[in-house]
Amino acid sequence: MEVPAGVINAEPGWVVSPQEPEEAEAEESSPLLSNEVHTQRSRGASFGFSVFNLMNAIMGSGILGLAYVMAHTGILGFSNFVSVNKTYNPLVSLHLFLSSC
Repeated sequence: MEVPAGVINAEPGWVVSPQEPEEAEAEESSPLLSNEVHTQRSRGASFGFSVFNLMNAIMGSGILGLAYVMAHTGILGFSNFVSVNKTYNPLVSLHLFLSSC
């Protein structure tokens, strides 16, 4: 099977994006680290969004941990774990809330 000119033969599933010769030369000649001071800030990354992202990561890892607990304790152990935490966590939260007043 003959491959047409200008076509890159790659394995299935791989994407090959050719660069223009000018872009490749400019990319190779640019320094990796420069002595310039960069003051550019990313837009849209506010403190509130960072806190939301952190809380989302913590809750996601906790939910993934529930499958690990059930795999190692079984249905009865998991049921006990969930019922104890369902009872204990609101009590601690209520205590912390009332002690802060």
